[in-house]
Amino acid sequence: MKEINKENPCKDCTVKSSTVYTLNDEELEILCKNSTEILFQKGERIIKQGAFTQNIVFVKSGIVKMHLTGPIGKDEILKIWKGPIFVGVPDVFANKIHTYSITSLSETTACFIDYSGYEYLIKNNGKFALEVIKTLSVGIVSHYKRCVFKIQKQLTAIVAEALLYFADTIFEKDEFQIPLTRSEFGEYVGTTRETVTKIIHDLTKDNIIVVEGRYIKLLNKQMLQKISNAG
Repeated sequence: MKEINKENPCKDCTVKSSTVYTLNDEELEILCKNSTEILFQKGERIIKQGAFTQNIVFVKSGIVKMHLTGPIGKDEILKIWKGPIFVGVPDVFANKIHTYSITSLSETTACFIDYSGYEYLIKNNGKFALEVIKTLSVGIVSHYKRCVFKIQKQLTAIVAEALLYFADTIFEKDEFQIPLTRSEFGEYVGTTRETVTKIIHDLTKDNIIVVEGRYIKLLNKQMLQKISNAG
């Protein structure tokens, strides 16, 4: 973890969320004075479950996972995102502590925005507040859908959907190095490492994907989509 820009000139930043475009120069200055940009290496914790909620976190670049440790001590991966995106926002407004963790899956740059400055902008700029609500709503609806699919779909369909998500949303190409171990992939799709390995082996045997270590190439996306849709 390394602070990389103490000044953090938000006005000149090339990576902005839709909310920032609703701010005037004076409000952007408030945002700058209340933010710090930090570089995280792969595997570093950006937000820790159980820690006090003091900052809004904007992931400018990189891939991160949202995960939660349950009552029996088992970790569950709830979502995987890539920047630019806000993370941890619902907890800041609803709780005194974070109910889940955010960990980097690649080198990640994130801006930590002091809650008091962010709250001021929400209270004094209606357009900014509306964009925040829209952003949160899209994320929540997407998460609801994934939760339902995870419960009602067969594991092979869930794995197929996950591979398509990595290809189309995270990496935007059909050849990529998956940022998870097999055990983490199991946490993500809701099963064991052994089951994930078997499903990936079957997809490889059917010439739907090629796997070499963590490197994956989708050979037949149409069939992978059919498997995902079939549930």
